[in-house]
Amino acid sequence: MGRTSLRRRSDGDRRSPARGSGKQQWPGPRVRRALVAALLVPVLAVAAAGCSGGSDGDEGKGGKGGGSGDGAQSGGSESGDGGAEKGGSGDGDAVPPLDRKQLNEALLKSGDVKGYRAQRNSEDALPEQNTIESDDARCSPITDVVDSQPEQKRSAYTSGVLMKGSLSTGGAVQQVLLSAYEDDGASRWLGRLKKALRSCGSFTGKISAGEKTRLRIKAGGPVGVGDDSVRFTMEDTRGQDSPTVFTVVRTGANTAAFMSVSLSGEPQGVADALVEKQDEKLKEAAGD
Repeated sequence: MGRTSLRRRSDGDRRSPARGSGKQQWPGPRVRRALVAALLVPVLAVAAAGCSGGSDGDEGKGGKGGGSGDGAQSGGSESGDGGAEKGGSGDGDAVPPLDRKQLNEALLKSGDVKGYRAQRNSEDALPEQNTIESDDARCSPITDVVDSQPEQKRSAYTSGVLMKGSLSTGGAVQQVLLSAYEDDGASRWLGRLKKALRSCGSFTGKISAGEKTRLRIKAGGPVGVGDDSVRFTMEDTRGQDSPTVFTVVRTGANTAAFMSVSLSGEPQGVADALVEKQDEKLKEAAGD
């Protein structure tokens, strides 16, 4: 796909994204507005409302054109500090990269955590055109959390929407993206992400449609779950949109990336119980 890349990636570095599933694109349109102010498509509320029925959806049909399972990356050799974190469970490093079926089995479902409803997405969560880039190469690992064509390719992925309470009571809309990586890709990417969070306080984000916005990043610490983890907040520097809180946890060769937007306008991270249960289910799926 020909395009001008702020990340300076060549067309040769772009291949078809890994196969996945996702009725709701990752990130959802309303959440993407926190990343790119020009995007305000109020369909995330519909997807979240659909969780009230308790349905977890059907297995996805794959990515654009059927998807081959091949992701795309342009490199990124620095490992940062993506090893096992202090305070994490540290027992998931043996978990190999899961395939799409295993990721779907591991995805949080309604009832897994008391009070939460979940809906598995049934179409492609990361369509090829869903790209987000940074004007500062140091910040690229941050945009890769939601980029359909990240530098560190995914071998498989799936996603879902999580909801507690209702939109009318000012709850939080949350999504989770489960990704698998070959070799040591998960560890390498998380290391690069943590390195980026130490040096990248703000950047201009650009989506494939050309819209741009200035984004501010506030780094957090680990969450003490999985083999490695990090939490950070992203917000529009103009303060027009609710901050988005990201929580990324590595379980062996797989990652769970949570994205949470509070409808109250205040930053609200995903509940620890959700993070812990997702880590547990990824480990269990490896044995199925």
